[in-house]
Amino acid sequence: MSRTAEHNLPLLPLVLADVPDGLARALEQEGVPAEPFSPGSGQGRVVLFDSRARGRPGVEAGQVAVDVHRLRELFRHDPFVALGDEGSTRAAWALGPYRPTEEVARVDKRWVRWRLLAHLRSMVEDAGGIWIRLSSCPWPYQSALNFRIDYDEYHPSDFRAVQDAMAGYEEATSHFVCGASYESARGALARLRGLDVGSHGYHHHTYRTVEENVTNIARGIDVLVRAGLQPSGFAAPHGRFHRNLLEAAETLGIEHSSEFGLAYDEVPFRPAAGGVLEVPVHPVCLGIVQEAARAGKNGSPTDTPAAPARAWVEHVRGFADAQHRLGEPIFLYGHPTGRLGRYPQALAAVLHDTSNLPAVWKTTLAEFARWWRFRIQVRLTVWLEHGSYVVKVERPPGPYRLAIRYYRGQRMAVVPLEAEAVRFSPNALSYVCQPAELPQRPVPLGRPGGLRHQLQRILDWETVTPFDEIPVNSWRNLAKRTLRLLWSTAIHRRLRPVQLSTSRGGDRPPKG
Repeated sequence: MSRTAEHNLPLLPLVLADVPDGLARALEQEGVPAEPFSPGSGQGRVVLFDSRARGRPGVEAGQVAVDVHRLRELFRHDPFVALGDEGSTRAAWALGPYRPTEEVARVDKRWVRWRLLAHLRSMVEDAGGIWIRLSSCPWPYQSALNFRIDYDEYHPSDFRAVQDAMAGYEEATSHFVCGASYESARGALARLRGLDVGSHGYHHHTYRTVEENVTNIARGIDVLVRAGLQPSGFAAPHGRFHRNLLEAAETLGIEHSSEFGLAYDEVPFRPAAGGVLEVPVHPVCLGIVQEAARAGKNGSPTDTPAAPARAWVEHVRGFADAQHRLGEPIFLYGHPTGRLGRYPQALAAVLHDTSNLPAVWKTTLAEFARWWRFRIQVRLTVWLEHGSYVVKVERPPGPYRLAIRYYRGQRMAVVPLEAEAVRFSPNALSYVCQPAELPQRPVPLGRPGGLRHQLQRILDWETVTPFDEIPVNSWRNLAKRTLRLLWSTAIHRRLRPVQLSTSRGGDRPPKG
């Protein structure tokens, strides 16, 4: 019988006929089997197409076409465009009395993906299809845990306190080092040997041009290599992201990176096909909670210095529980100097509580990135045979075990894939209800207004790059050098010792 006969067409993969790039990327993130449309190949029963981009595709006998343009009606803005947005904004979270803020991705891509695919799942099921996805973590894990430490500055006692607090949890940590701060701290770098280490740049700044970022990242990598470390990833200073940074990372052959200026609380994805893998983290660190407390607008007059740390620990517990229920990674981050180093008990509490959640994979960001690239290459084909589903698995070489999540409406069941072909009956599975809503989302605040902030962005203003290292190769750098020179001159004059007056009035310094 012909492979294109209706009962011989597989239920999965979904067939993608010129769908938006944002949807294709979301399906890859979700782990839903999908492949580009190829006429006459008998690929799968459900063909997704976008009527805004093209007419209805010429489907084969037994295939049904689903128009994803209908999904746009559920959003104020085009969700497919939103998933590719690379802008940033300030956002605020509620942590008891504190309202910490951070500059993060302008679009909550996880929320868009979650809502978009929930509705697409209903459309596929209504068309006679099914919804199966690869689990986000290797079998038998439900979630993954990693704590990313960003070493912006070096303070010996804070560094030691953080290392001591992480003892026993090293397999769940990743360390991103700012080269300029640690170049002379050889003992500290030696303590990071054997751990998952990456570059945080040399100077703690994300530059505007490809060339400046290549120089800064490569210089930071060189510091780590000369210290006997093996850096494997990159995390941009301040979590910033733009295309020139991505191109710089690709130029240097960096395989994974992590910037909440592009995405946060999200599963990994590839901003450019085949390039650097983006591994987002949760952007609420202890430092921004401390900043909110110091601002004097939050908290109580009776707050102790440790109150922000306690609020942060409670926030992380709630976030981790929500991620665990969703079956998605728990990726956290923080800084030693003046933050975790001053409250190592907060770090120890977070590591203890999150690592003791059921079926949590304690892993490094480098290892999770390897798993995710492996997962992207897995190919699933699902057939209906005599009332049961048969899942055929094509997988690349690798040590990871696989599982799928099978959905029936809001219920979900996990099925391990321990063979090249796995048969299961939907009625024999054990189901759990999936959360109807995502956990707390931040409130977008928009970018700071005013001429000062606009000029800072236009000029790429910063004071971490030594004056002599700012190249005179653009109007922006020339303006930066000029303003830095004027700024340093003004500071010098302000700090210059004042000559005491010898005129009438004795030893009083002159006014002004």
